[in-house]
Amino acid sequence: MPGTDLPSGDPEQPTIEQATLLVADTIGEIMGFWNFKPSMGRVWTVLYLSTEPLSADDIGARTELSAGSVSMTLQELLQWGVVKKAWRRGSRRRHYEAETDLVAMITRVFRERELRMIDDAVSRMEEAAALLAGLPRSERVDFLRTRLRTLLRMARTGRAIVDRFAGGGLLDLRSLRGALQGAG
Repeated sequence: MPGTDLPSGDPEQPTIEQATLLVADTIGEIMGFWNFKPSMGRVWTVLYLSTEPLSADDIGARTELSAGSVSMTLQELLQWGVVKKAWRRGSRRRHYEAETDLVAMITRVFRERELRMIDDAVSRMEEAAALLAGLPRSERVDFLRTRLRTLLRMARTGRAIVDRFAGGGLLDLRSLRGALQGAG
């Protein structure tokens, strides 16, 4: 297979490829669960498990994704900062490698995606509260205001938790980082 990490004819190669694709499919499924494209997980995993940077053609051969899908996926992964371009001596093709700091990747996603979603939810709930504030008191309006205050308090607390996680605050991930680095 082009761009493989082991010399062609290596008897371990088919098993290594099978294991790599198994992990790539698994990460792809997890990414799909998080509402990312499964191809993003597959491509990132193939790069992460590669001992050398890979070209788009190599990635396509390993993942069995079309050239167009690989190209679009790489652009998205570059935007998220989980893949970077890499230079390979003697090659004019673009090569790519995975971000290997898993904690940094996860916190970046939380910071850029989850915080945005929570901020939007808080904003819309505040808008709903402003609408209710203009109504005269009644049993139904008081009930809605109370329930809305509870939801807003929960959303703001959730935002603070995600913000601390993404910023490395009180939810310090150093022990997780150490475990991940120790496994490498």
